[in-house]
Amino acid sequence: MTRIFPPLAASLVIGLFATGALTTTAGAEPVLRNNVVVTGPSIRLGDLFSDAGPRAAIEIAPAPALGGRTVLDAAWLAARAHEQKLDWQPKSRYEQATVERASQSVPAESIVAELKQELGNRLPGVQSELTLDNADLRLLVPAGPAPAILIDAMTFDARSGRLTAYVTASAGDVTTDRVRVTGRVRRMLEMPVLTRLVAPGETIAAQDIETITLPADRLNQSFVVGAADLVGKTPRRSIRPGEPIRPSDVQTPVVIRRGELVTVVFQSAALLLTAQAKALEDGTQGQAIRVSNTRSGKTLDATVNGPGTVFLATLSTTPAATAQKE
Repeated sequence: MTRIFPPLAASLVIGLFATGALTTTAGAEPVLRNNVVVTGPSIRLGDLFSDAGPRAAIEIAPAPALGGRTVLDAAWLAARAHEQKLDWQPKSRYEQATVERASQSVPAESIVAELKQELGNRLPGVQSELTLDNADLRLLVPAGPAPAILIDAMTFDARSGRLTAYVTASAGDVTTDRVRVTGRVRRMLEMPVLTRLVAPGETIAAQDIETITLPADRLNQSFVVGAADLVGKTPRRSIRPGEPIRPSDVQTPVVIRRGELVTVVFQSAALLLTAQAKALEDGTQGQAIRVSNTRSGKTLDATVNGPGTVFLATLSTTPAATAQKE
């Protein structure tokens, strides 16, 4: 808050009116406004006094700085009224008017958004997080239309993640001074995580997955980055909701267990052959596993087709089987 112009002595204020130096403006008697908000660069007579008549538009002082205010005391007000032949006098030497300059603030968040947009033009397809060193930065412009933000001379070092730029804001016919801003850019990665606790043996469904964004520099391991790589899988261990998932944390659900009796199937255009075998290892859908024929004891390589069933691709090592005509 500031006071402008040195106050006149109280005796001089009284003397101006005692000598009849002022003339009366036609119309209602002027009334001082004690709290005034101006939008332009000047204080006008009509801003301070109601019914100021044809002189209302006269500029009598510069407005405070944007976002600031000025206190005008009784002596100063009386002098301006006398100069403009306005029939007004203070009721006491303590009377005053407070003038504020209407403004709007351009917050740091808006500046960050513009910087990220400019950064995105240089690094298409890369998500990033920008943290300004001067996070409390505010640019003041006149109240009114939404301010425009201009970014220029931006430099970015991908190795260190440091960004520097100059920012200005404008609204109406006022443009702020260029302000240098600096900050740190962190690359962000989107990755799928679970929304509930999924235990081993449970199948992960699409509705069990959500996407989160994390800084890449916090991820010192390889994690699953696509939801499609989780759907239909089952955890090897209990995975907590919101926890990044490593590829080794999940697997395709086991369809056939080691030691389980299975049906071995060979099918061609003319034949359907089946035999019974014992699984020698766990198997997931579509996985190749070893099975042992229960009659001959021979070991075969077969592909898991579903619960309790494996397929042979060739008969070259097939043991005696039951043939069925189609």
